[in-house]
Amino acid sequence: MSDGDASDGDREAGDAAESAVAPDDAFAALGDETRLRTVRELAAAEGPLGFTELFERVVDDPAKPSAGFAYHLRKLNGRYVDTDDEGRYRLTFAGRQAARALAAGVYTERVDRDPEGVDGDCPVCGAASLEARIADNHVAVACVACGTELLALPFPPSGVRGRDTDAVLDAFDAYHRARLRQLADGVCPDCAGRAAGRIAFVEPTALPGVPEGESRPVVAGACEECDFLVRVPVSVALADHPTVVAFLDDHGVDARDRPLWNLGPEWSEAVLSTDPPAVRVSVALGGEVLALLVGNGPTVVDAERTSDGTRERGDNGRNGGGDRDEVAGAAVGGSEDDRDDDQEATASGSS
Repeated sequence: MSDGDASDGDREAGDAAESAVAPDDAFAALGDETRLRTVRELAAAEGPLGFTELFERVVDDPAKPSAGFAYHLRKLNGRYVDTDDEGRYRLTFAGRQAARALAAGVYTERVDRDPEGVDGDCPVCGAASLEARIADNHVAVACVACGTELLALPFPPSGVRGRDTDAVLDAFDAYHRARLRQLADGVCPDCAGRAAGRIAFVEPTALPGVPEGESRPVVAGACEECDFLVRVPVSVALADHPTVVAFLDDHGVDARDRPLWNLGPEWSEAVLSTDPPAVRVSVALGGEVLALLVGNGPTVVDAERTSDGTRERGDNGRNGGGDRDEVAGAAVGGSEDDRDDDQEATASGSS
């Protein structure tokens, strides 16, 4: 078989073999302040830099011999740094990713703030007792009255830096909506690898009004390439579905105005079957009800609008990515231990 006949799988395997570098070697290359400063300076530069200019920007005393700096540059070259046709230095993709992680404080900062009140009523108990909790690079919204943690997801330090709590929550909402849209399209928001979601059933922790041992449906997303994991209510996974958006718009509601942690009392969920998984998600507004039949994937297999005895049914297609599209909030509950999963938001669902 010629090279041109190679299958996609063969090419993928070949790409992986050619580019694989031991993780300890990759991180060791950044294990020096001079190399980290080199990465930062190249990231801040408007274009590639020649050796002398880069040396003068990185080294505290440019009068020193440049041999030591050349040694550090060789350690970066090929993985984090390469050269253009004129021999000037620039960052590779890996170099830019490292520079962005450093600037975001992902590896170097821990953000903690005192809890602060949040507008809105708790979707679980109805009390106006919501508060935002920012700790250990996570943002959570919880109800003080009933103790339910509605949503808790990681958030980079740079997302908190320079913002008041209201602005942090706006950014947090936008950040995770975008990430969950990628997941809905089958793309991991962390590594761009292949990702997928499925309906799973979890037991909420100490959720008021929920019998002990009763499970609730969530969309569990995972990446095949990295350890990205996320769990959100089924309602959340459907909040920006085109059918839902159109329904809300017909009733004068903008789906984007509903934050991730609180879709509103109009939403409800009912488990129709656990094997195979089947969940009915309903939204009731203005005397009309939109009911979505959700199967594994999760996939919206049917939609029905009911108003004054009339019904409009629509097959929303079997496209798993499109039917899992977008996110907004619903009541979620869980313990601090749930944060062991990188992107986990344990959920009660809306009821």
